[in-house]
Amino acid sequence: MNQMTSEKAMQYAKYRWPYSTEACQFIIDTANVSQGVIADVGAGTGLLTQHFVGKVKKVFAIEPELEMRNFAQDFIGDRQDIDYIDGVAENTTLEDQSIDLIIAGNAYHRFQPESTMNEFKRILKPNGKLAIFSYHDDHNFVRDTLRVCNNEQYNQRLTATRHQEPVQYFYGDAIPSRYLFKQEQSETWEEYWGAIGAGMESPDESEEWFVTFQEAHRQRFNDMATSGLITVKYSTEVWLGQPKY
Repeated sequence: MNQMTSEKAMQYAKYRWPYSTEACQFIIDTANVSQGVIADVGAGTGLLTQHFVGKVKKVFAIEPELEMRNFAQDFIGDRQDIDYIDGVAENTTLEDQSIDLIIAGNAYHRFQPESTMNEFKRILKPNGKLAIFSYHDDHNFVRDTLRVCNNEQYNQRLTATRHQEPVQYFYGDAIPSRYLFKQEQSETWEEYWGAIGAGMESPDESEEWFVTFQEAHRQRFNDMATSGLITVKYSTEVWLGQPKY
């Protein structure tokens, strides 16, 4: 993967699809954690974190990338009800049985499944819950985006950064509930390409296949666009349950 820079962190925060505000409030209410302690594992630039700060007692934003943590701290601010932690899913550095709800966004694709599950077991309170958020590909937009440039190096990067376990794995023997919250937004070429370029697997301008990669996406955008805009339809997908390990 490419190095995370402050520019890339800013691009990620600016162009990545938002999570549903409704979905986040639903999880707070359903998990009954308005007075609880939450750990956002793989918090990144705070795209998911922001929806929980100020609505629960305490949030720990766990993120290993310094530039992403810095952006989240600048974006959300220094508050008494949030700590920004240099940690990973496999080693959050949090205390045993200290967390009422673990939340995780799309970063869960990068977690090492078995060691992450053991860490979740350690930090969750006996009745603690786990909520995993992701983008549900309602119309195969994400699938088709990943197939635009069939570059071997890009495909290798995607494979190397994504485990093969289903989301249910992280719940152990429990069967989590699944919820979908539909969303829709329009994107210019700048916004579309900004989201693509923010991906850690995408090439930097210095790499020889950058131009080919960008041109393939430009052609795709032009094929879909009307008056310089495309419409993206997706859902925030949430799995919620009390893990049984």
